[in-house]
Amino acid sequence: MDTGNVIRPLILEESANEAEALVSTLRNAGYAIRHKYIEDAEDLQEALESQTWDLLLAAQQTSTFPATQALSIIKKSGNDIPSIIFGHELDNATTIELLNAGATNVVSDEAREHLLLIIEREINNLRERREHRRCKSLYHESEKRNRVLIDSSRDPIAYIHEGMHIYANQSYQDIFGYEDIEDLRSIPIMDLITPDEQQGFKDVLRGINNDQPPEGALEYQAVREDGEVFAATMEFSRASIDGEACTQVMIHRKSNDKALEQEIEQLRQQDLLTGLYNNQYFMGKVQDAVNQANKNEEKFALLYIEPDNFKNIKDTLGIAESDLVLSDIAQYIQEILPEDNVHIARYAGTIFSVILSGQQQRLAEKLAEKLCRGLAEKIFEVEEKAVTTTFSIGISTITETTANAKKAVSQTEMACNTAKEKGGNQIHIFSEEDALASLEADKRIATLLELALKNNRFVLYYQPIVSLHAEPGERYEVLLRLQDQDNSIIMPGDFLETAKQAGLMKEIDKWVIKSAAKAILDKRKVGKEIQFFIKISADSLRDPGLLAWISKLLQAARLHGDSLVFEISEQTAMENIKAAKIFSDGLTQLHCNMALDHAGRESDDLAYLKHLKLKYLKIDGSHINNTASEESQRIIQQVAEAGRAHNILTIAEHVQDPACLAVLWQHGVNFIQGFYLQQPETSLDYDFSSSE
Repeated sequence: MDTGNVIRPLILEESANEAEALVSTLRNAGYAIRHKYIEDAEDLQEALESQTWDLLLAAQQTSTFPATQALSIIKKSGNDIPSIIFGHELDNATTIELLNAGATNVVSDEAREHLLLIIEREINNLRERREHRRCKSLYHESEKRNRVLIDSSRDPIAYIHEGMHIYANQSYQDIFGYEDIEDLRSIPIMDLITPDEQQGFKDVLRGINNDQPPEGALEYQAVREDGEVFAATMEFSRASIDGEACTQVMIHRKSNDKALEQEIEQLRQQDLLTGLYNNQYFMGKVQDAVNQANKNEEKFALLYIEPDNFKNIKDTLGIAESDLVLSDIAQYIQEILPEDNVHIARYAGTIFSVILSGQQQRLAEKLAEKLCRGLAEKIFEVEEKAVTTTFSIGISTITETTANAKKAVSQTEMACNTAKEKGGNQIHIFSEEDALASLEADKRIATLLELALKNNRFVLYYQPIVSLHAEPGERYEVLLRLQDQDNSIIMPGDFLETAKQAGLMKEIDKWVIKSAAKAILDKRKVGKEIQFFIKISADSLRDPGLLAWISKLLQAARLHGDSLVFEISEQTAMENIKAAKIFSDGLTQLHCNMALDHAGRESDDLAYLKHLKLKYLKIDGSHINNTASEESQRIIQQVAEAGRAHNILTIAEHVQDPACLAVLWQHGVNFIQGFYLQQPETSLDYDFSSSE
């Protein structure tokens, strides 16, 4: 029986002993229980105000608090809490009365197996309702953010319905020479194309309405309001605005320098170190593959290639020389794999990914085996030093049931991890058994998280943040890891989502803050003053009691607030701007600092800065790893200039190699962080003097 991970039931029973007996039954059925025993209306009211609950399990009649009264209180609260009532003598009239009062189901107290099946069904239904509400909320938030992004975009964008403009951003109005959107609303888009090309344009719009959008950009002669004709490229896609189906049009003036255009486009797609595709471009290609597969057009294979022990190479050769090995690995992969129907990328750090289509997809296993053997036999030579390493390769297939690019890569990464767990130097193909194992792993992770909170089984890692301008002080990002039962380390990507679903993020964040404070005090004893950057989850940001808790911790530890920088992501701030403002104001009163992570990822409109009292802005790593792109350079410059205008220091995160440093210097970025300096370590012994 699939019982899920953690459930939080409210239990109404005649006595605490009977409640514990029910809890024991649930635990034996595989549930992790975080329950509350309630005796009366006051208990129930207090519980409803304190947190979110998943279920009411209530005896039909107790001596002091009947189930019908509990149902009435829950109904008035407006909370979505399925209520299951059980009792000894449940005749038809009693059952109907309880169902009318709001019970989800009524079951005999003696039919415990029946009760467990009902609980499973109601928990699954509850999770689906919550997920539906979450998706609905995200959809509306996404629509709002998209409108803000489109309004501020430098790309000319318009939305067309039945050939008429229903919306156009300022850039679109400017490129056609119109001062007011109302002027455009009265003009068919056909009138913006020269007469000799209008029939072909009409055919394109008709194809889009029939769900047959053209591939790539099309070239037209466009007409401005003053009659000027200019060469333009247009891209079309199906869209919706305010819930109405329409067509999105993006237009650009066509450059006469085709060679320059091609060079810029290539740089935008490329990883500078290896010459392969970069992560951003590759993920777009994966999503294209998913879209094609969803239409039953084709299947694709994904490879996820990772060295089994690259850390040894880095320790042996050093950072710059190990980068040369990565380049050699990239070149070897290109030599081994065929040129046709293959896209190869440096996915992240030392990880490479490949999409195989057509005939190559059917040969994926053989190609992966050949690659695995060849890489293991390859000797990489750098400055008269020779190194070798084996590789683990994960394989998955993109089919009509693949949900999205992230899911596709996640499955391939899971297969690679399985190959590593089996000793490395091998391939592993993702299977349904892996998917089922993943579900079981989620349940296991939830249990590990609860044990980690009770028994201090979390571990802190630290990564230095170094000044580019000899700014004094030692700064570290604090990174969380989970310790498994065999003392192996579980990375955040493998447990944070489960922690969110289990409602454990607030407790985990407090554990990190307390442990970080202790580490600062330990360093102070040996004469070291350090500053820690600590990530805060959205759940903690919304917790009205967190600031008071931090204040008490600082007082108890005799710790100055300036030692702590609390970090939230740009997305979290934009989705919780009121809570973020309250939090930043409170931190200022405590003399703590606040940082915004992933700046420039969600929006290049930094208007939110005026609401927050920030000390640091961390520029999103996707732009740092793509400095060849004019768009990324523009955002880096924009964030750096906004930082200076608001007296905020800027940090470039995810710096993997020195290729980006010139751009960061040019735009006055203050600090860098990433594998180029040091991988996260459990020790706090980075030599900051060597970076001055």
